Amino acid sequence: MIDKTEALVLRVTPFSRTSHIVTWLTPEYGKIATIVKGACRPKSRFLGQYDLFYTCELLFYTRERNTLHIIRECSPLRARPAFRENWLACCCASYICDLVSRVSTEGDRQPELYYLANSSLDFLAAGTVGLQFLFWFELRLMKTLGLAPQLSKCPACHSDLVSQGSAKSFFSYVRGGILCTNCAKLTDDAATHISLDTLAMMRSWQNAYSPSTAQHTKCVRKQLLEIRKLLGIFISYHLDVMPTSRNIAMDMTQEVARGKAHRTQGT
Repeated sequence: MIDKTEALVLRVTPFSRTSHIVTWLTPEYGKIATIVKGACRPKSRFLGQYDLFYTCELLFYTRERNTLHIIRECSPLRARPAFRENWLACCCASYICDLVSRVSTEGDRQPELYYLANSSLDFLAAGTVGLQFLFWFELRLMKTLGLAPQLSKCPACHSDLVSQGSAKSFFSYVRGGILCTNCAKLTDDAATHISLDTLAMMRSWQNAYSPSTAQHTKCVRKQLLEIRKLLGIFISYHLDVMPTSRNIAMDMTQEVARGKAHRTQGT
């Protein structure tokens, strides 16, 4: 049986001296893996038709008893050449594909996850890179998976936190969000204090469909470090993953931003 779909390349793995195994994210079939026989041969018809971060039109033979399908045809729809020139954008794109590969499932329709991954890579390929964007992506990813942190209602008593206007807020990754003052006193779980300005930014980014909202938000270093820590703990606890690519992407992005700030001050 031959199936046709759009597909985003998440990973390319050598299979032999001449073949690849390609992991794709598709809207109809979730995550799938295909073997591309003879992909590395000089006259292969697949040369230049796929690569990491490509979105392609894919035709493949479905193998019901084997999760490794056989590719028939492939043609690129969006190659995103910017990732071959902008190393920082490539680093962030690698984290996005790595995280999506870990949380996506085989055989399940995941159109929202597919759209999020594609639109996020398009945004990165346009040359806009920043920690705010990565935090936006993590918040939107958790929301897409149905695991978004509760930032406006207490997950314990379901009271409206926005209307309460508390002077202090407490983030509990075990309970799944921000606790009201009373529940924070009663819980035995470790709850981390979160500043109100940081909480306001996270609420805004979580509900924003475009990363431009987050990317244009001016943040100080303290706020960025606070959000990085909170989201890192939350993702690790609820998804049971903490890829090394996250620290690499965020360290590099933060280092580049710090260098730009120093050059600006010097001028």
